[in-house]
Amino acid sequence: MTRIEKLTAVEAKRLVKDIELDSHGEKTMDFCLLMSTVIWGGFINDELACIWGVIPPTLMSDQAYLWLYTTDVIKGHEFILVRHSQMVIENVLDEYPSIVGHAIIGSSKSIRWLKWLGARFGPPQGTAVPFRITRNG
Repeated sequence: MTRIEKLTAVEAKRLVKDIELDSHGEKTMDFCLLMSTVIWGGFINDELACIWGVIPPTLMSDQAYLWLYTTDVIKGHEFILVRHSQMVIENVLDEYPSIVGHAIIGSSKSIRWLKWLGARFGPPQGTAVPFRITRNG
């Protein structure tokens, strides 16, 4: 069974505590969980497959930064989670007309996921490529 659900920061922190991250990854995850206005978890058979959220630069902003972390559980189930996340992104676009972020160059699965969500990519910036998602592309 596949599902996506909204999570509180406390619930999300509890779910990611067992994920092995280096110290930089732990700090990044803690920052994302703390700063996100909304967090979602994608589950397959009650196991965490992915977690993502949006971080607005200010509470009054009409733009938010999208982040995503996937686990090995997602393998073989990418399409169903993409479909669910497309519906979630449609709702996010109601609150934030522009969703932005960066994808690591070479992260083909993440870039594919972003393309399915309607992302348009800018020129590379070091090891990352910026993206923007809007209703009008």
